[in-house]
Amino acid sequence: MLTSFARVWKFAFQNFWRNFWLSFITVSMLALALLSANVLLILTRVTDRAVEAVEDRIEVSVYFKPNVPQERLTGATSYLRALPQVRDVEIVTGEEALDRFKRRHANDEAILASLLEVDRNPFGPSLVVRAKSANDFPFILDALQNPQFRDDIRDKDFGNYAQIIDRIRATTDRIRLYGLGLAGLFLAIAIMIVSNTVRMGLFIHREEIGIMKLVGATDRFVKMPFLLEAVIYSFLATALVVGAILPLVAALEPSIDAFMGPTHPTLLVQFFQQNGLMIFGAEFLGLSLLNMIATSFAMRKYLRV
Repeated sequence: MLTSFARVWKFAFQNFWRNFWLSFITVSMLALALLSANVLLILTRVTDRAVEAVEDRIEVSVYFKPNVPQERLTGATSYLRALPQVRDVEIVTGEEALDRFKRRHANDEAILASLLEVDRNPFGPSLVVRAKSANDFPFILDALQNPQFRDDIRDKDFGNYAQIIDRIRATTDRIRLYGLGLAGLFLAIAIMIVSNTVRMGLFIHREEIGIMKLVGATDRFVKMPFLLEAVIYSFLATALVVGAILPLVAALEPSIDAFMGPTHPTLLVQFFQQNGLMIFGAEFLGLSLLNMIATSFAMRKYLRV
């Protein structure tokens, strides 16, 4: 049993080295397919964090009239905080709004001069309402039409965060589509090369296989080296991708996190450290299974044993 097992592995490695350049091209195509898949995985991770960063900035500024009674402002605050779509409500008094306005326009003398001419605080209190999701905007805006305080509201100001998120996701979906197409192309080329390599190996070893059959070799013994060769291709391709992805992620993470901000780090290195065994293990198993299926079909058609 051990002797047969050793011979099968020996024949598999012999096939690999005898067609080294075909093997090299096959492993390269498989590695490019896996690399494309992992880049898409990184892109998905970064996109999710980017969407979370945008959603954390989702807010509606509700400006009340300067003479609004405090109890109505408090009632509006309590009403909004009770909504499940609202993450937080910040109260900004008229004095705080005036102070922020002065700091924001500290270098604009014309605006500050016009503010002095008014000779009073033109700002009323306001509420900064932060939503849990961009999809909650319509509900919150409808809630602000509550008759209890609708007439006390002077204005509402909000950014189109839903449109920003939709643009991020639409761009990511297009990139993901192109990436999947590219990965599929590399994989299809690799599978065709695997099939042709098997056919070539069968042709080269046809006399040897015939002799093996004459001396009692089973069909399984004849086929196993070619199946193991497909596994070798998958293992080498996965190893190359692991060796490329981890340094790439370590190099890209600081730049991406600097862009995303300290509150939403992508933690790409940590993600692959925690999930790398599962990710690359699944990729290796999937690639091995696919290559073995392609090899089996090639042998079924060209190997009459």
